[in-house]
Amino acid sequence: MPRITDLSPELLLIIVEHLLDDNQLDPSKGEKETADNSSAAINNWSRTSTYFYKLLSPFIFRYVVLRNTQKSGNALQFLVQSNQRANVKELHFKASFTGDGAHDHDERKIDVEIPSSIHSILFDLASFPNLQALVVDFDSEKIHRLDFGDFVDPDDRDQESEEQIVEAEGRQAWRALQRQTFDAISKDNSSRIRHLVVKTCPLKAPSLYGSEQMNEWLANLESFSFEVYAREEGADWCTNTFLGFQYYIENLDRHFLDSLSNVTRLTISGHAQGPIGLTEMHQALVPLRPDHVPKLRELQMGWYFIQDSFVDFLGAHSSTLERLTLNHCFMVTDFHATGAEDDWDDNGALPDDIPSWYRFFHAYASSKPTALRHVNVKPENARLDHNDATENVLKTCKEQGKERRAFAYAEVDDDYGVLFENDEENSRAVRRGMDMRGWEELMEVVRANRE
Repeated sequence: MPRITDLSPELLLIIVEHLLDDNQLDPSKGEKETADNSSAAINNWSRTSTYFYKLLSPFIFRYVVLRNTQKSGNALQFLVQSNQRANVKELHFKASFTGDGAHDHDERKIDVEIPSSIHSILFDLASFPNLQALVVDFDSEKIHRLDFGDFVDPDDRDQESEEQIVEAEGRQAWRALQRQTFDAISKDNSSRIRHLVVKTCPLKAPSLYGSEQMNEWLANLESFSFEVYAREEGADWCTNTFLGFQYYIENLDRHFLDSLSNVTRLTISGHAQGPIGLTEMHQALVPLRPDHVPKLRELQMGWYFIQDSFVDFLGAHSSTLERLTLNHCFMVTDFHATGAEDDWDDNGALPDDIPSWYRFFHAYASSKPTALRHVNVKPENARLDHNDATENVLKTCKEQGKERRAFAYAEVDDDYGVLFENDEENSRAVRRGMDMRGWEELMEVVRANRE
């Protein structure tokens, strides 16, 4: 009887790659759950024999998780001392903390130290000779809402001084954790880390940000991802109602962007409970300047309100940027009159001072992005109110074989910071047809660049 061990190693590895293929997702499960199940299947398979353990080791150990405990650090130290350390390609550090005395409001001095085993690993990432990617994941679940800073007062947006930041790092566990984590990582100049992912609830930045030590380390990266964790803070208050959130986002240039001179792939993503990109109440403008990330080839923005300055940034990278992904991105709804239709001109266009996807697509296409090969706006269609007029437009387009997409307009509540997608404005934009006209204009540029 044929056995699976009769298959050549090459065929077995193809089976493994299929099990780990992120595109083979179970539609009934989330992406993370599917990936975890695939890894579990590989691990279980490797336990069936010594032969399969050796064959599958490069897949088992290519992604490892390090938790902020002495036990987890000790376990990974065993891996460092084994031959399997060469198989590690990505390290995911879950930087959570435990214990009391973590909050500013209790005014208790704390003694927060990363466990010695964790510190030795972060300080010497070169122990994994083939390590390419580092994910730093700050757990915000144990951070008290008062640690974000006061609620926003539009007349009081003074930032902390350097002395106040250092003082707070001796009093608040989560700030001490940030400081110690990045201090250990950025002191390791011998590692080959080229890809950094920072997942955090943007509270207040550690004093290390903007330092020469940190800037030199960031300059070696080839890809960088900043992803916001946010949450509803009780009584429907969103994270973006706290000053700490706004200060952090508004200073992403000093924290990270100023130093990404060699990065070719960049991701910046807000959150449904903390969208980014506006300058009004409960919002923070992302400080992307034309001189940032000069070698940029791939850009992904998420939960982001598009501004005119974003077009300037894209235009400055017209000769390098090849792929643009906009995931849950919005135009701010800038007028709320009944109207709307009365504001259109004979061609369906809005006044020049009103934000629209047409203005964005048209301006970007006009900047002549010669390197652009791919543009992806997700989700493919925004929410619609599905009234008769909108349905008739969609039906006519379908009958004529024409594409008609809906792009998202939204606003943020002035009191609670809640994001509201404006399905009525989305529908009006579909009926106007100008956003689609701008999209086609940009797609013509993309198609020409592919030829």
